[in-house]
Amino acid sequence: MNIRELIEYNSKHYPNKIYLFFEDQEISYRDFNDNINRIANVLLNLGIKRGDKVCLMQFNSPEFLYSWFAINKIGGVMTPINTAFKDDEVKYILTHSQAKCIIYDPNFEEIINKVRDECEFLKDLICTERSFAPSVIHLAEMMKNSSTSLGDVKIDDDDDAIYVYTSGTTGLPKGVMLSHRCWILTGQSFAYTIGLKSEDRIMTPNPLFHANAQAYSTMGSLSVGASLVLIKKFSASRTWDQTRKYNTKKLVLVGAMTPMLWNQPEKDSDSGNPVETLVAGFVPKEYFGDFEKRFGVKVQTVFSLTECAMCIMGPREGVGVRKIGGVGVPMQHPDRNIKNVVKIVDKIGNNVSPNTPGEIIVRNPAIMKGYFRDPEATEKTLKDGWVFTGDSGYMDEDGYFFFVAREKDIIRKKGENISAVELENIITKHPRIAEAAVIAVPSNLGHGEDEIKAYVVPSSKDLKAEEVITWCTERLAPFKVPRYIELRENLPKTATGRVKKDILKKEKRNLAEGSYDKEVK
Repeated sequence: MNIRELIEYNSKHYPNKIYLFFEDQEISYRDFNDNINRIANVLLNLGIKRGDKVCLMQFNSPEFLYSWFAINKIGGVMTPINTAFKDDEVKYILTHSQAKCIIYDPNFEEIINKVRDECEFLKDLICTERSFAPSVIHLAEMMKNSSTSLGDVKIDDDDDAIYVYTSGTTGLPKGVMLSHRCWILTGQSFAYTIGLKSEDRIMTPNPLFHANAQAYSTMGSLSVGASLVLIKKFSASRTWDQTRKYNTKKLVLVGAMTPMLWNQPEKDSDSGNPVETLVAGFVPKEYFGDFEKRFGVKVQTVFSLTECAMCIMGPREGVGVRKIGGVGVPMQHPDRNIKNVVKIVDKIGNNVSPNTPGEIIVRNPAIMKGYFRDPEATEKTLKDGWVFTGDSGYMDEDGYFFFVAREKDIIRKKGENISAVELENIITKHPRIAEAAVIAVPSNLGHGEDEIKAYVVPSSKDLKAEEVITWCTERLAPFKVPRYIELRENLPKTATGRVKKDILKKEKRNLAEGSYDKEVK
């Protein structure tokens, strides 16, 4: 089955059922499909065809979902752009993906206008609202006159459906190539693992430009004909009221959001919400049990990558025992012939014994096809059908998996993967900086979340740490800007001149001592 077939199946079998709840809108499966077809016909009239890439730069909204599935229903490849990205970051994805079209929210018109002429493949600009920029198509206006009937388009289950750009150790984002089959199988596996049924509502504030909201909440709800409650933006103070408003039993958050909920002032009504299952990257083990008791939920942990979203989750209800501090067991698929295998291996790929740390590797039919236009990176990550995650963990004697650390030069902050090399490249472009090394340092959000520290070697004695922050702020998405800056005369090096980050990470003065903290005024 491909994504088009799934949407059309639901439209036929649940035409009047509300699929999407968004703010005060309630959109049935039939209307959902009709709006998708309207945009699909707009794209076909622009010449978008099978295999063409179309970028989306939009906040969570029905239009994002209509646009995404319109692209897929005509065989195109949906390529989302993080809404926090600045000019160069947007230009890179538009250029590298070879996108022929972008559908964007008017908030990003200034950025799009700055970079449009530098993107050689970009032909059509579509704004979700009326635009005064030259040659920009108004999406809503075009939809009014567009047909809800859509002609046949040849789509294979293994065709590319989504390219999600994620940070890599080389510094340049990598386009993870995901097929229709990949997202279908992942959605089915997720729904099965959390016990999502047709009569349920699942809610998420996670951004749709991330694999999490796509593969889990969206594809999961579609896979069983359930309803999706889409929240425009996460608010810790409003989350539980939102679950009551929409009467949702399943809630999906990224790990950084759970400490924010915990840190809200306690209320007598905290446990008086309809949520039965909360899916989250983690809840700190120090208060895991208290968190469940306070909010009256069962937490189902998850560990995954964009490259293999069908990965590890807390065990299904009634199957196995949850272990606090662990991330879970391999996700299952309702079709027992579809196998998801997770292993821990040593540096040469051999299995290690229980409770021995090693690299987490994954093999199943829903892993990525590779990195777009990057065969070298693909070869390093995909080996003999296995995704080598670059993360270390261990499996206990019961087959339960525990996360230990990231082995790649990647920083995890508020649900985002950040390349240390990318930040170093930006920082060293400053005319008065000779060298820089960026590392992850502990966050007060707890396990799995980082803050960013940059060690900077100035080439000019009058350089101030504040200037480094300003330089980064002007060139990087806000979540990538380092919190800590430490100016120093030199960096520890190996004999071949590589920075010894292991020494930096072990230093006692990792944080406040000797550092400028941009959050301390």
